[in-house]
Amino acid sequence: MNFTAWSRWGTRLVSTFVVLLWVSTADAQRFDEQFSHWPLDLTITGRIIVDNGIQDWGDLQPVLDRIAMNKTIACFRHEMVSPTNPLADALTTAVGEEGQVQIESFIELPLDELKAALSSASFVVIQSGDKQSVDLESLRKLEPELKQFLTKGGTLIVDSMTARLLGKIVLPNVLANGNGAGLNLMPDCVLMCDCGDVDYTKDDLLKVLIPQPRTVGIGLQRDMALMLSGRKVTCYGSRRTVFVLAGRDQVPPRIEMLLPSKADRQGSVESLLDLTEWRRDAIDRTLEPFPSADTETPFVEKGALVIVGGGGMPRGLMDRFVELAGGKEDARLVYIPCAEEIDVSGDRSTVREWAALGVKQATSLHTKDRQQANGDEDFLAPLKEATGIWFGGGRQWNLADSYYGTKAHRLMKEVLHRGGVIGGSSAGASIQARYLARATPIGNTSIMAPGYERGGLGFISGVAIDQHFSQRKRHQDMTQLMSRHPQLLGIGLDEATAIIVQKSKADVVGKGRVHFYDRQRPVQDDQPDYVALPTGSSYDLAQRAILVDTTKSLEEKEAEQKAEKSGEK
Repeated sequence: MNFTAWSRWGTRLVSTFVVLLWVSTADAQRFDEQFSHWPLDLTITGRIIVDNGIQDWGDLQPVLDRIAMNKTIACFRHEMVSPTNPLADALTTAVGEEGQVQIESFIELPLDELKAALSSASFVVIQSGDKQSVDLESLRKLEPELKQFLTKGGTLIVDSMTARLLGKIVLPNVLANGNGAGLNLMPDCVLMCDCGDVDYTKDDLLKVLIPQPRTVGIGLQRDMALMLSGRKVTCYGSRRTVFVLAGRDQVPPRIEMLLPSKADRQGSVESLLDLTEWRRDAIDRTLEPFPSADTETPFVEKGALVIVGGGGMPRGLMDRFVELAGGKEDARLVYIPCAEEIDVSGDRSTVREWAALGVKQATSLHTKDRQQANGDEDFLAPLKEATGIWFGGGRQWNLADSYYGTKAHRLMKEVLHRGGVIGGSSAGASIQARYLARATPIGNTSIMAPGYERGGLGFISGVAIDQHFSQRKRHQDMTQLMSRHPQLLGIGLDEATAIIVQKSKADVVGKGRVHFYDRQRPVQDDQPDYVALPTGSSYDLAQRAILVDTTKSLEEKEAEQKAEKSGEK
């Protein structure tokens, strides 16, 4: 080999080494997710209803009937005026003959009696009257009792004057000394009530939010009621409610109108809002843009990923998972359900299946408490020695809420670093990517969810994973996502179909196909914008290249089988 040839070969070798070194250090199981990047309290246990002068409680009456029937409602008023108003009528109807509405004076009742009433009640109304008389300091004396009241599932109804004090920030026209800290019973919110023109309202809210970017602005028009139940917001009445997030750099403000809930659109995306998603988006806008405009190379340095499209398991795949976890004699497996409920049974079919296979250790782990996931050593113990983790199906935002940026999240990544395996189906498939697809808590029709896109657990970077792909006709959704973020590699998995990823190689197994969307290649108008590979195929995620395509051989086999059946007939 002459010197020139040697130089070229050496340059190529060095370049290859640099690429491999960059892949293994830059993309391999880094942990840059932070606990502070996610809201701590994801929900309120009870509900808050803001009465902003709504005249017709008809649409909200079924809710009141359900939660107030046969109960005693404690109503605290600052001004002991006539209780006759639309709210009083609605509450009287709701409690029925066995319940009652007790009206007390807010300013005349001693503080200890107010605290005692809050401690014993399950339904409380606080009304200021026509003036801002129930001030912030008066309510702050009751802050522990109010928080405990909501924690135990109580219902709090307040008028607009009181509602302004319940957010994270109190507006300057409410406090004489400018913006101040509210009670944060409506977490990370600032409320502007009695709004007129929507355009003026959003502009006023933006002025408040610019110095407080991790806050959600809410503008509530007159003749409306707003209900925060858990983490979901619904509005009632004849007008609209505006929700606002501050913009930054190249990200414009987020402004959306929530339509009042009616019988014909209950639960629709136009009349239902997830407050946690908005709070998460507010935080996200203060961080580095995501996903990065640079292309990240999908690469699993150690261990393996098993990513299933839901709708059933390919034959023999769980045995393969156990093998990748060290075999039955050494496998220590943890099952993590994807559940919205606080408490779920530890008796899971997957755990029973593992036990039947005779693995060394099989356990289930679940929490909705981010503090527990970040510091409870007893809870974290199974992850410290796990050789395999399996994420269940459901709605993937639940897994992001519970674990993103926690110590549990770090320990999950360490399973791969030790050479173990991480697997999951449906939601448990999508959560494995750094970019989290189809994660909105309101419905599952949108593949992009502001606030949750950064929510993947990041066992593999540079990809977006969707599931139930052909069965739910999600091809155009992935096309939309790839048009927005062409730097990502899109992966759409059919049901009962999976990829097993080691290094950058993805092996396809199962009944359906896996669709790979690569926007680094030109899209032909008369051709699909993806390649769809069946079982036995393999794809290089880093090079975005087909390694093996078994399509032709399978088609020939299917044709032979069809001919044989035809001959039998």
